[in-house]
Amino acid sequence: MSDDQLSLVPGKKKRVKAEVPIATNLPVAQVLIDSPLPHLDRIFDYAVPAKLESTAQPGVRVRIRFAGKLTDGWLISRSQESDHPGTLAALTNVISPEIVLTPEILELAKSVADRQAGTLSDVLRNAVPNRHAGAEATQFPAASEVACEATDAWQDYAGGEALIKRTLAGEQPRAIVTTGADNPATLLAQYATAIASAGKSIVIAVPDRAAIDRVVQELANVQCPKSAIAVLAADDGPSARYRNWLAVLRGSSQIVIGTRNAVFAPASNLAAVCVWDDWNDTLADPQAPYWHARDVAVLRSAQQNTALVLIGATMSVEACALMPWAVQVAKSRDQLRTQLPKVRSALDESGEKVNPAAAGSRIPSTVMQAIKSALAKGPVLVLVSRTGYTPRITCDACRTLASCSQCSGPLMQTARSSAPVCYLCGHIESNWHCKKCNGTSVRAAAVGSERTAEELGRAFPGIPVRSSSSDHILRTVDSRPAIVVATAGAAPIADGGYAAAMLLDGNSMLSRHELSATQDTYAKWNECVSLVRADGEVVVVAEATHPAVQALIRHDPAGFAQRELEERTQVALPPAVRLAALTGEPADVDDAVAILNLPAQFLIRGPVPDKNSQVRILVSCDRRLGLELSAQLKAMTAARSAKHKGGSVNVRIDPLNL
Repeated sequence: MSDDQLSLVPGKKKRVKAEVPIATNLPVAQVLIDSPLPHLDRIFDYAVPAKLESTAQPGVRVRIRFAGKLTDGWLISRSQESDHPGTLAALTNVISPEIVLTPEILELAKSVADRQAGTLSDVLRNAVPNRHAGAEATQFPAASEVACEATDAWQDYAGGEALIKRTLAGEQPRAIVTTGADNPATLLAQYATAIASAGKSIVIAVPDRAAIDRVVQELANVQCPKSAIAVLAADDGPSARYRNWLAVLRGSSQIVIGTRNAVFAPASNLAAVCVWDDWNDTLADPQAPYWHARDVAVLRSAQQNTALVLIGATMSVEACALMPWAVQVAKSRDQLRTQLPKVRSALDESGEKVNPAAAGSRIPSTVMQAIKSALAKGPVLVLVSRTGYTPRITCDACRTLASCSQCSGPLMQTARSSAPVCYLCGHIESNWHCKKCNGTSVRAAAVGSERTAEELGRAFPGIPVRSSSSDHILRTVDSRPAIVVATAGAAPIADGGYAAAMLLDGNSMLSRHELSATQDTYAKWNECVSLVRADGEVVVVAEATHPAVQALIRHDPAGFAQRELEERTQVALPPAVRLAALTGEPADVDDAVAILNLPAQFLIRGPVPDKNSQVRILVSCDRRLGLELSAQLKAMTAARSAKHKGGSVNVRIDPLNL
């Protein structure tokens, strides 16, 4: 242990070797060390040198010496005295005098860390972007005046105008807005300009860059000044992102739009926090402590007394669990029936009568007939579940999954006549043979977007076929007849809307072994339905009796969410309960559970085998006991981290990938 760190140990009176003049006013700084180690997730006292007295203010980044090394940290507060009995080590430097950590964001980050059983420094790493010195020298203009052009898009929504009026009055309405056939970007733009025209700020978190562009375009359509808009997205680069973030911090931009981290934006005079498509997993941070933008928005709305708006074509199960604390804002069922296209299943009784083999066909004849009829009116959207050509192949003789001879990874085909290629290592199997039956021919176990486009191109000669998937996303298509094959989330917007949409691979999407499989599939279907004209048609290739298909036919997202919530309540799964998943080596998980002192009302399930010889245990409790569960898990990880014994145990609160 270094000399500086000895001064932090109770009972030690060792003085620093080099005395420095200490500030006379509030000479003690409370510092949070920027470290992922759970046992260091606490406040340390440091002395404030006299030369840093004016710049070492709460909320700035500082550099300190800890365990013999220079380390970054956050100056949380300053005080006149310290409980530490020895001589304090001094701050080494103030990295920047810019006060970037506001009290509101600090309080929010603490709540997120407590809810997710994580460390505060991990949350702050997402809340405050990395510093860029050049951006701090930017002179930002004063806040622009924003005129509210119109709010007519909200008029047909029950409670829509009341939501805007209550927000402008400084109240805290909480709404779950289901948009049906309407463009959520239009509603958000009108809501944002109404708030900005009153001199207040709004934060809008969206799933991806395409959604950002749609909202920005709608804001331009209502004559919103560009200087009033700040876009916070990781793909903008560190300099541009930090500059836009500073524009929000200094009050130059009132409307904040960005991906998940934007939910922490330091907007002043905040009136509303909005989340578009809160069911989308891109809004969940993939790194510890695995927070979700929706949960952060809910916490921020409650702490800072702001409006909360969860908006999208569907209602998530997690949003439904917030009712009646939040209320639904939507159009009437009669309006939805006239504005949304007709939806039917290709596997219903009428479809089976036309083609008895339809249940075993990936593209039944009813789908082909619907495509042919719709092409006379305009473009047709075809939704598929997988990208690529043949992402999964099996032995043609015994149906065993084809695996790589080098790494045993799954094989795929990239073209009709190409040799199988390993998905993991890229090895080309030019002379593949089955390890089980020694067969040499393969067949498709799953069909991707590229092969679907090829098959439809042969079936409809002369009709353009376009693909849109994760590696090549189309944003828009024109109104001319064409077939657009897209994966979920990559469907382009058609000028004037699609004439029809064919939702393939429905049964396989619904049968995935994930808790969120049904909700995600239904939400992606709803997104496609909203892109089709009112006089168009949607055909879904899935069992007609499935609840998700029935809800899609009825245009009833709220009913679907309520049914899903009831089913999860019966089996004690999130969001009906608060649940934590502990994953690690068996000995480490056992050690972690032994440290926990859980009351009898906590339910422990497992262990069950997980990936790479690991095991997983699920711990669940009533939502009212969620903070107690998180506190115990946080104390457990800190205790195990301090011992430096055993391997790590991954802790996730309400994981998405159950």
